[in-house]
Amino acid sequence: MRFSIEDNKQTLGPIKQKDWQEIYKYVKQQGVLAIAWDAIARLAKEGKLTPEQLPNQALKLQWALSAERIRNRYNKQRQLADKLAEAFAEDGINTNVLKGFAISGYYPIPEYRECGDLDCFLSTTQEDGEFVCRYDDGNEIAVKIGAKVEIGFYKHSHIKYKGLIVENHAFCTAIRGSRDRKALERHLQHLLATRPSTPIDGTHLLRPCADFNALFLAAHSFGHFLTEGVKLRHILDWALFLNAEQENIDWKSFYEWCNRMHYTKFVDTLTAISTEYFGLEVKNTLIHTQSDLRDKVLEDVLFGERSIHNTSASKFKKRLMIIRNRLFGGWKYREVYEKSAVIDTVQMVLAFFIERKPKL
Repeated sequence: MRFSIEDNKQTLGPIKQKDWQEIYKYVKQQGVLAIAWDAIARLAKEGKLTPEQLPNQALKLQWALSAERIRNRYNKQRQLADKLAEAFAEDGINTNVLKGFAISGYYPIPEYRECGDLDCFLSTTQEDGEFVCRYDDGNEIAVKIGAKVEIGFYKHSHIKYKGLIVENHAFCTAIRGSRDRKALERHLQHLLATRPSTPIDGTHLLRPCADFNALFLAAHSFGHFLTEGVKLRHILDWALFLNAEQENIDWKSFYEWCNRMHYTKFVDTLTAISTEYFGLEVKNTLIHTQSDLRDKVLEDVLFGERSIHNTSASKFKKRLMIIRNRLFGGWKYREVYEKSAVIDTVQMVLAFFIERKPKL
């Protein structure tokens, strides 16, 4: 089953049950299963979906139960994340949340935003004002409270705590082999150091400032776009974030960084998709809302995903898959990134061998 991008402008007619089955599989793949279920329930309540247009009873029950599992998993994950953050706080460590729980608060039902794990950057601002990364201390504290810590990647460790997977970041973003990426990382850490983060719903988890989240979301989603594609959830994150925070972002600085990092065309497509298809209302005149690549990127989001990180493949195979996707995703480099796929991939491979443990 393949939907045209223009389908959303047509009157909704009868929906076959086999199509509902494919829709269910599709929204699950795109990370928006619970959100789609909430929309279906609301449309049915408002009479915009008739009983004849709804999924059959068996699929409705399966969908509702799946959405409830997502809600329950979210609540359990956040409770465990808060316990871990509390242990960090006892040692004076701030748990700055990267995406996930920091973005779910912008959703009408936060629990319906699927969070695979907890990404965090641990820090302390000392009495003399020095901002310190507490990556190593976080790993040690996690071990003391019974968690298992795996260290194998320069950017972050993996902490396994009672079923919760935590990526404890030594760096917010990938910095290896690039002066510009290191400069962006320094800027992101500067924002964490100088702009107040806010507690997430009374927990010990902290949401970084809007300027940080704007740049981090751009960098994170663009990295996925080049290597394995982004999902509707990434775009929905951006749309809901902008809906809430568009007046709280320094857009001049944001676009300067996007231009430097070659993110601008990609970010513009996210915003254009959000305004055209997700109903985002942009009131701030500094925000770019037009993109000639809007529908081409959306087609790739809907139908071009090549998942890597969520597969069971070995680390070595995943690296080969990343290289393959970069080399064979040439239009993304030419039209969106405006860089050479071959040169960028060669630089990435060389950096892997030459700069095993990068520093800022």
